[in-house]
Amino acid sequence: MGFFSFLNRKNESNRNMMTALPVIEPQTSSLEEFEVKPTPTADETSQKSRSLTVSYATGWPIDIIYGYLHKNYEDKGFDDAMLKNDLAFRDMNMNILRNKILMVFREINLNYDVMQHKVETQMATCRAAGLLTTVSDIEKTLTIINTHKEELRQLENDFRNNENEASIPLQTYECGFLRGVATIAKTVAEHPMNAGQMPSFSTMDTVMKSA
Repeated sequence: MGFFSFLNRKNESNRNMMTALPVIEPQTSSLEEFEVKPTPTADETSQKSRSLTVSYATGWPIDIIYGYLHKNYEDKGFDDAMLKNDLAFRDMNMNILRNKILMVFREINLNYDVMQHKVETQMATCRAAGLLTTVSDIEKTLTIINTHKEELRQLENDFRNNENEASIPLQTYECGFLRGVATIAKTVAEHPMNAGQMPSFSTMDTVMKSA
């Protein structure tokens, strides 16, 4: 019952979660700070040992995907370009980033599916026992879960189609990579002795056309 006690806490933040979904600032956390784990129990919360690591507000799994989608990867793109400034390297890294975020979507959706199943089972038990007040509270939790699942569906669709704010991770990475290539070209132009390190004209032309 600890799981449901946590979900049914009667505080304003959980009650307003359907209309106040979290928005993560671009540079508040790194990828490594986020991981999908079981929803915390009441005891874990009281001990300030929450197993779901989030940066903002709600404490629901959807916070994690907002952390990924609103993170700025421009610095990483720039650093990668300084390391190796060809398109194959850029595309490989962007593909890795894309697949990692899609995997997080999958994990979070599974997390919500498990939560939904447990809530529906508990609601059926309470209804059979005639605990109408408890059923009403659980229904509100179920509504929140369904709202988050729909939001996740839309976010994943936007990310796959490179639309809206869901495209921030890949766009910022590419922007940083192009900035790195431009920086190298400028440096070599100003210091001809380093001409051997300058990207080929064909690579530079392709990069600029893809910007």
